[in-house]
Amino acid sequence: MSVMLRHLCVPVNPLRFRSIQLRTALRCLHMIREPAPLHIFEDRNWLVRKPTYSYLPKHELKSSKPYFDFTIDCDNVYTKNEQFRKELDLALKRIYQDQVSAATRKESKLKKYTWCKLRDYIYQQLNNPDLDSIIDQYRTTLYKTIQPNEPKTIIPQLVKCQEIDNPQMWSELLKKEPTSIMLSDKYHYLLIEIFDHIYRQEIIPSFYEEDESKTEVNISNPAEWFSEARKIRRHIIMHIGPTNSGKTYKALQKLKTAESGYYAGPLRLLAREIYDRFKSEGIRCNLLTGEEVIRDLDDMGNSAKLTSGTVEMVPLNKKFDIVVLDEIQMMSDEDRGWAWTNALLGAQAREVHLCGEKSTLPLVRKIVEMTGDQLTINEYERLGGLNVEKKSIKTKLKGLERGDCIVAFSKKKILDLKLEIEAKTDMKVAVIYGSLPPETRVQQANLFNSGEADILVASDAIGMGLNLSIDRIIFSTDLKFNGKELINLSSSNIKQIGGRAGRFKSHDEDRPTGYISSFDSAVLQSVKEGIEAPIEYLKSAVIWPTDKICEQLLMRFPPGTPPSVLLQTLSDQLEKGSKKIFKVSNLKDKFEVIKIFEHMDDIPFLDKLKLSNAPVKDLPMVKKAFYNFCQTIAKGQTRGLLTYNIPFKLLDYRYITDDKNGLEVYEALYNIIMLFFWLSNRYPSYFVDLESATDLKYFCEMIIFEKLDRLKKNPYLRKSFAPTQRGSFSFNNRRNNRH
Repeated sequence: MSVMLRHLCVPVNPLRFRSIQLRTALRCLHMIREPAPLHIFEDRNWLVRKPTYSYLPKHELKSSKPYFDFTIDCDNVYTKNEQFRKELDLALKRIYQDQVSAATRKESKLKKYTWCKLRDYIYQQLNNPDLDSIIDQYRTTLYKTIQPNEPKTIIPQLVKCQEIDNPQMWSELLKKEPTSIMLSDKYHYLLIEIFDHIYRQEIIPSFYEEDESKTEVNISNPAEWFSEARKIRRHIIMHIGPTNSGKTYKALQKLKTAESGYYAGPLRLLAREIYDRFKSEGIRCNLLTGEEVIRDLDDMGNSAKLTSGTVEMVPLNKKFDIVVLDEIQMMSDEDRGWAWTNALLGAQAREVHLCGEKSTLPLVRKIVEMTGDQLTINEYERLGGLNVEKKSIKTKLKGLERGDCIVAFSKKKILDLKLEIEAKTDMKVAVIYGSLPPETRVQQANLFNSGEADILVASDAIGMGLNLSIDRIIFSTDLKFNGKELINLSSSNIKQIGGRAGRFKSHDEDRPTGYISSFDSAVLQSVKEGIEAPIEYLKSAVIWPTDKICEQLLMRFPPGTPPSVLLQTLSDQLEKGSKKIFKVSNLKDKFEVIKIFEHMDDIPFLDKLKLSNAPVKDLPMVKKAFYNFCQTIAKGQTRGLLTYNIPFKLLDYRYITDDKNGLEVYEALYNIIMLFFWLSNRYPSYFVDLESATDLKYFCEMIIFEKLDRLKKNPYLRKSFAPTQRGSFSFNNRRNNRH
């Protein structure tokens, strides 16, 4: 292996490099799965690979003249609908003249490859005997029409484009008066967009030609990744303060007055809450999350100018007056922090409002220095008092009061506490933890807020996104299992969780005082120290590469290079630059997801990077379903959720009281359903029949809620969990476990 790598490091002309040697080297590189040193590929004229054509007739490839019609064996819309055939052929002639004939000498070769690849996609569909059936099932949308990006379904989209009856939209897209728009104009627009998509996403990444005049983006400086945002001198306005200080409220008041804007929240639930609040106040607003899109359209089909959504969905290619990024301290989160950092660096907005903890201030200052933006800081005090009780609750159960929230850090412990409290007192308990469906969390929160449930037992999922009428937070422990070992809660964790006590709900009511306690005196002392500890300032922000950066890196690697190699290389580059302010999102977890589809050659490289961000939980059933979903993308299929071999038969009333299939099974099913919605938003041509998926989602939520309500024994008792935590206790033996 070392001999092979040393041989690769010797400068050679790639075109004279024997194919057998190249294939062997690439297999070796793929097998070791280690980051390839960049100096191996310093020859910038390295020819990566030519596109392959599986359906394009050989006589077309060999001919020097272009073909505009299609010779097919199947009897379908192309042979039966003369108008469709003529309009398609005419649109292709225009594309060839505009894109291939008019191409510069430098672009000519790549444009011809793109032309052949476009025809290859069309031949693939026209020779499919099921094409007419596929067209019948195809559902077009405004989004797919405005930005078509699915070459494998271009024929159904052309046939169905007339269903988008929006003259104003077509006029804006085609730059023509509505009365002068012909069907061939629409075909031409859709095909030219697909042509450009193939050119940018498939052809250009396959080749690299040296251009001395080209100035590359500095990969080690993420501030330069977002060139459009750097053209604007933005005003970054920080709203910083502890939990329950009204900082988000202030930012939202400003957003309401904006001509255009986006609220970016950490959770789908919170985005929905802001959406509902704006609608109830008569403010037009869209909803945009990874799993759900609701457009507020007026009578003319114009979308609302304000949008509430999750931070991952902020459109960085769109200009706004105001963007609000809530919980900005999340930009240091190993898994999701990239969404906050990318939005902070790339949002094209006159004003960007950041809401969060004071711990973010030094890091934001450094980032703003890099971007050249203006910075204003607004600091807030807590609305209401927060007291740590002097003594722990020695009487355990007898010391509980209505409005208490007990915090634990595993599902097993949370459900243990629920069962024990309900068995030994007359109090009803609601529970909240991370893997519960968001809608179920809302239902449980409503039970507690309304007084129907007396006690809340929750994980640190209560730290953001839910309005809870908590009088007192009770820490069951000051330790948390991080997947490897037990670690102490950080002072930031303690402040975020403890700050939920005495929640301030309205500017018209008295400011309540919140209390913090524990069942264990050692834990209480640790929590007290955390509350009083000085601020732990963030040291770095997590980042994720844009498509442009990935294309630049990709050009330096040979064919077959795994996405994991590119990501590791990017991580190494970031370590060298930007004073280590930035780091790449948790690569270990990303690599686990990438393993599922990395070998699927029919999925384009940039799509693989997109799929690495899919919300795939580390559960066998979920991973298997995601594998099958990726196969659908690779094969260009169109499928509904019910066509997969997933045990949705369990979504039946009779299983509510069935202990054999417990909460964990339904939480996995719920994750699969939401994963399907996530993919449908990104690949709407492949994942269809959202109505059935929505029915499954609602039924799964109902069963989870009912199982929680009727819980008689802990479904996680048979599973192994983290070691016993300090401060954990059992009301059965009344002992404190101390380590």
